[in-house]
Amino acid sequence: MLQVIKSLNNNIILAENDGGEEFILFGTGIGFKKKQGEPIDPKQAQKVFRPSNEEKTTERIEGIMPDVLSATQKIITMSEAEIGKNLNQSLLFSLADHLDFAVKNTDQINSENPLQWEVPHLYHTEHEIGKKALIIVEKELGVALPDAEAAFIALHIVNAQLENITIEETVQVTSIIKNIVGIVQRLFDINLNKQQITYSRFITHLRYFIARNNNKQKVEQLGEMDSNFRQLIQSQYMRSYACALMIKDMIEKEYNWIVSDDEIVYLVIHIERLVRENKK
Repeated sequence: MLQVIKSLNNNIILAENDGGEEFILFGTGIGFKKKQGEPIDPKQAQKVFRPSNEEKTTERIEGIMPDVLSATQKIITMSEAEIGKNLNQSLLFSLADHLDFAVKNTDQINSENPLQWEVPHLYHTEHEIGKKALIIVEKELGVALPDAEAAFIALHIVNAQLENITIEETVQVTSIIKNIVGIVQRLFDINLNKQQITYSRFITHLRYFIARNNNKQKVEQLGEMDSNFRQLIQSQYMRSYACALMIKDMIEKEYNWIVSDDEIVYLVIHIERLVRENKK
């Protein structure tokens, strides 16, 4: 059982448990006539959020309009249904903060996103979600945000699928992925089909590949890989192997990361599958 801290509006409550952890509860009419200290069962809520760190929820939402929080919750619910999995709880706070600023400063926001032309190709699903999110914002808040905002929202959705990563790091990851996709397309002289499932899997692999290297983690998919298997992959898929080495060289030179032999093998497998499917 939680206790009400305050009702933000008829549909949103700020509450806490006995340990002082704060939560935001969403539900139709859940905040109606609720008073401070009144007990509230979280099962009454349609959606419950709390920060993933020690920062107080009160501080995270200070200054954010309740209607923006409500619209953000609807965007997250839609996003999770589209992607088919739960997103990081911190998305409510980061996305609501972004949307609150955008809605309050429509005449001042810089609609130019340096990655806005890349995001639809690198994160097709998330960009489609971003476009649907703009419709929700206009319907719920009466504000038509620029189309470029779909790319910003998409990056927040991408960010919420990985643990312990900031939006700034997600922008860096996106830039690296753009460079890697460019290497593949140039070497094989192809234009990758961004809507293929193999492309989506390749991008997902790259996200985790970059996150592991950024955090200096070893690949743990198959433990220590057999050297004979590495040699087989190298000889069987020579062009994809050469492509993986070019990617390794770019990453080590530009980001000073050490890419392991095991990571190279997984890159080769994904590149080979991606290119073969694209040529069919």
